[in-house]
Amino acid sequence: MIDWSTKKILVAEDEDMNYFLIQETLRKYDVTLFRATTGTEAISIFKENLDINLILMDIKMPEINGYEATKIIKSIKNVPIIAQTAYTPTGKQNEIKLAGFDDFITKPIRIKELVTLIEKYL
Repeated sequence: MIDWSTKKILVAEDEDMNYFLIQETLRKYDVTLFRATTGTEAISIFKENLDINLILMDIKMPEINGYEATKIIKSIKNVPIIAQTAYTPTGKQNEIKLAGFDDFITKPIRIKELVTLIEKYL
């Protein structure tokens, strides 16, 4: 059993409604959440908190997209990064993996799927 209260998750998501869904879903697990609304902010928050255990990264982010932010973060430290995307044609799945993401979840996010995926990497 995972002790979620010791875990830190960075949610890189520029859309408020998507972030609030994730926040509400994870509230009961007592996990520490950080939020970034741009790719640049995600990189900055990660650099300041290298003990972050997992990142949920929106692919379409302002300033620096999720692909580029993931490459930069992975060059600093190998932390599990899960792509959040509304676009998952079969060809994109391979592209997501090749970009350095450990996994992906499609939007709209299904709560049970999100929790199961996070548990897999924590």
